[in-house]
Amino acid sequence: MSCKGASLQKLTKHDVIGFSNNSILNSMERFIQTVCEMENTILIPSRLLDLTVGDSQDRLQLGDKRSSIINATLANTNLYHLYNVISQMKIEILWSQNCTDNFQETENDFVVSAEKLKRARSSSSTSMYSMQSIYTSSNSESDTFIENNFGAENENDVSATAQSFKKHLHGLHRNIQKMTLAAEYLILRYQNVIDHRT
Repeated sequence: MSCKGASLQKLTKHDVIGFSNNSILNSMERFIQTVCEMENTILIPSRLLDLTVGDSQDRLQLGDKRSSIINATLANTNLYHLYNVISQMKIEILWSQNCTDNFQETENDFVVSAEKLKRARSSSSTSMYSMQSIYTSSNSESDTFIENNFGAENENDVSATAQSFKKHLHGLHRNIQKMTLAAEYLILRYQNVIDHRT
């Protein structure tokens, strides 16, 4: 797959949207560029078939932090399998169609929430009509109570969604950084294999 035009900065339409070096977008851009370099470097992926992270042929001298991350997360991982997983991740980031399905699920959740409010109001009205002669003002008070409670529920849902978003965003950020490091490792390992076979 061609990597031409894969830069996320180009996809933001003339850089109208800016982002910092620490943003998830910058990490994604770096990941895509590194994977493109990996795919352009590893011309014969099958040469990775019998190799694993940290095997006897692993002569790479990475920095302490990079080496510890690779060993902690990818120890004994088959390099050919790792290559395919990383390439697939790039495709998912650039071309995934699952966003429409997720949007539909969110839309359905909104419809369900609206139905809850409708049922709550209907139930409230029914019970109020039967007691109208005793509590003439209860209907409006009950509606206000339900709407306030529903509003509080919505605020809780929004806060929970925001917390979930942050948690998943941070997790995605960390995983993209790890996979970028893994792609860099594969480039170096492949070059090392080629150098020792020539």
